[in-house]
Amino acid sequence: MERLHAAIEKARKDQTGPSSRIVGGRSGRDADDKWQALPRQELSAKDLQRNRIYTVEATQEAVAFDILRTRTLRYMQKMGWKRLAITSPTASCGKSTISLNLAFAMARQAKTRTVQMEIDMRRPSQHKLLGLQKSGRIPSGGVGALFSGEVDFSAVSWRYGDRLAMTTNEKPVGNASDLLLGNTVADVLHEIEDSYQPDIMIFDMPPMLVNDDTLAFQQHVDCALLVAAAEQSTAAEIDRCERELAAQTNFLGVVLNKCRLHSNDGRYGYDYSYGY
Repeated sequence: MERLHAAIEKARKDQTGPSSRIVGGRSGRDADDKWQALPRQELSAKDLQRNRIYTVEATQEAVAFDILRTRTLRYMQKMGWKRLAITSPTASCGKSTISLNLAFAMARQAKTRTVQMEIDMRRPSQHKLLGLQKSGRIPSGGVGALFSGEVDFSAVSWRYGDRLAMTTNEKPVGNASDLLLGNTVADVLHEIEDSYQPDIMIFDMPPMLVNDDTLAFQQHVDCALLVAAAEQSTAAEIDRCERELAAQTNFLGVVLNKCRLHSNDGRYGYDYSYGY
């Protein structure tokens, strides 16, 4: 806990913010080459739909996420922010689904490069949501190997299309908080920004009330969204998470997930609400 408190205090004293660091001035052509060198991954539309990943294309199901994307992206651009954390109070709120939908929606924007990283290392789920376990082409090591300094970004990441780079985890990592508090994390993130020049980085974080991993990583982000589940997340949980996030980073608001709305044909479905 002493290491955690020390890291938090250091972040509070840093007035410039994590992504305001001046990086090494590599040319746009260098970044283009590195981006294109990432291995390209094809995804099954059927698997994505089954797992409620709707935003690969501009469909009716993607509208709610597109609105969230536009509001979030415009505000972050206005403030000069690049790094967005997405977390939840507890497990099963749908934060990983929100993170992926937002990432694919961002990537549909022309000239907007997005990096999406699964920082939830103890209970990784994105490889299943994306159907990667069927392809057998998941890069080994994942975020744990990246943040420990064992490999670079290109060794554990892959590309979907021309504007979205992803880093997922196949296996759980037990010492996640130790890795996230390590001295190499800041350098790794700055190197990614310097080399690949993404316009936005989205981090799928662990639930806040389960362990200290999200608190350990907040010093490295510009802002955060909280995903709460209707009829599951309590007001007390949401309030506690809001206060903890606001104390350490810029809090954008709450995404209310799993809202059951009555449709015209008499069936119930899901929709997504949000507010800054």
